Amino acid sequence: MTFVEVEACAYLADGTRQFDAIYSTWGAVWFTDPDELFPLVRQRLAPGGTFAFSHREPVAGQYGAQRIGGRWLEGREGELTVRRWQYSAEQWSDILKRHGFTDVRARVWPNREVGALGTLIVTARLS
Repeated sequence: MTFVEVEACAYLADGTRQFDAIYSTWGAVWFTDPDELFPLVRQRLAPGGTFAFSHREPVAGQYGAQRIGGRWLEGREGELTVRRWQYSAEQWSDILKRHGFTDVRARVWPNREVGALGTLIVTARLS
């Protein structure tokens, strides 16, 4: 296993290496427009390869590109805008299929803490 620390789209766009698996945990998939990222993932994933990702369960009704807030951002909104893309499991499935992925499985694993959001886990394959 090799870990690379670089902006995901730039890395995927620069090179020809094929991967058997590409995995993002609370990272690139959550913070990158899927219409930009998914074609690059598809291009670098070997036939039969697996694309998997996870991030926080979306808040109901807050789908698509969402502006991130929080204490760490208060007073700095003008200098730093961070967006995250969050969709329901069904919406992610549709987006992945639209980008040519198959055998898509998406599910929210509930949080053991009552009232806390769970984790969305998605896998897809490239035929």
